[in-house]
Amino acid sequence: MRRIFPLVIAFVVILGCTSISQQKSQPAKTDNAEFHNLQVLPVNISHDDLIATMRGFARALGTRCDHCHAAGPPAADGHEKLDFASDAKPEKTTARTMIRMVRTINGDYIGKIDPTKQVQVTCGTCHRGHTVPEPYNPPPPPGQGGGGEHPPTPQP
Repeated sequence: MRRIFPLVIAFVVILGCTSISQQKSQPAKTDNAEFHNLQVLPVNISHDDLIATMRGFARALGTRCDHCHAAGPPAADGHEKLDFASDAKPEKTTARTMIRMVRTINGDYIGKIDPTKQVQVTCGTCHRGHTVPEPYNPPPPPGQGGGGEHPPTPQP
């Protein structure tokens, strides 16, 4: 019995080490395997965070999901289904570009102006509920009228 016990312990240790090395050699699994083709959002984003992010985009642009996402095959119940992984619509490529732009503005510019990052640029900063941002034409300063007058240039 004394000879078998060390062999059993050695076998269990070797088996455990083999199992651990096999787990390490496997690629890391994402938090949610149902998302495909995420290029600018984290691949391990939670379902709730992804839905909240997409709803934020939709509200900022005054759109619905089908603005960026292509139609997929109809569902069994006859309802339209979207192919969220598809890159068929150019609006999706534009959205990715805009997401990168907003990140750059917030990280490289706003972050240098306001290190506390209490001010952030978002999609809504420019879009304000429209797919194409409307030009901002500020009203003339009080007392300046609307006749094309310019405010005085400050003197140093």
